[in-house]
Amino acid sequence: MKENYIFTITTGRSGQETLHKIIETYSTNCISEFEAPNIKPYLPLFLGDLEKKFRRKFFETNELLGRGKVLNCYESEQYEYIDLIAKKKIKKIKKKMVFNNANYYFDISKFYARGLYKGINNILDSFSIVFLVRDPLFNMKSFMNRDKDFLKDNSLPSANSNLLKMDCSNFLKEEYYLWAWAEIYLRYKSISKLKKINKCIVIKTEDLDYPKKIQSFLSRLNITYKEIKPIKKANTNYEIGIKKTVINKLDLKILENFMLKLQTNDEDLIKALES
Repeated sequence: MKENYIFTITTGRSGQETLHKIIETYSTNCISEFEAPNIKPYLPLFLGDLEKKFRRKFFETNELLGRGKVLNCYESEQYEYIDLIAKKKIKKIKKKMVFNNANYYFDISKFYARGLYKGINNILDSFSIVFLVRDPLFNMKSFMNRDKDFLKDNSLPSANSNLLKMDCSNFLKEEYYLWAWAEIYLRYKSISKLKKINKCIVIKTEDLDYPKKIQSFLSRLNITYKEIKPIKKANTNYEIGIKKTVINKLDLKILENFMLKLQTNDEDLIKALES
């Protein structure tokens, strides 16, 4: 059975868990994982929290997820370690495909494009990519509403390994997430040019609301499916009691100021931010 791999390039906060639910609910020849290795504790309450910390340290490690030392090695361009982690990850994926009798695997995670892609792209002979992209302002605002630790999942904008290297000494917190959106956009453009790419699909977050669009995307990826019906969005800010993502005039001003700091000749990126 031929193995087919699909990796998601995304900033996060763009509908990954909803896309995962769609694949898991309706696909007949594809398995998907959302930010694997994900940890579902067996123990209850505070014991479950302790279990998660223990397993993340020794079994489903931050490195296999794409955090920790992987990010550090990406920043310092020490790709040998990333190759090693990527081999372990692909080995786990192959086992899951055999166990589930699936010939398509859909990795739905923001961490592939954060650094793991350097190793995975070296190992695999062919694969497909999906650029799951949200409006940059809504994406930034969603992260801000979650009050996340930027450096837990990202390199500094000033790191030499970045395609969009920027001095962030005077950045507002919002600008870090606008930078991440722009950097991931450029990484998508770069990866999509590889000869190894079988299929390259762009899915906008709002497309996930429309079954016909989803069917079209899956058909292009050769993923077979049952009749797709509208599916409730997952992992939204509003759903967990955080204020709804709404854009205001200050957000627009922050984007305008961020674009004044941009030093790039990439017209596609500039148009994408302006739009």
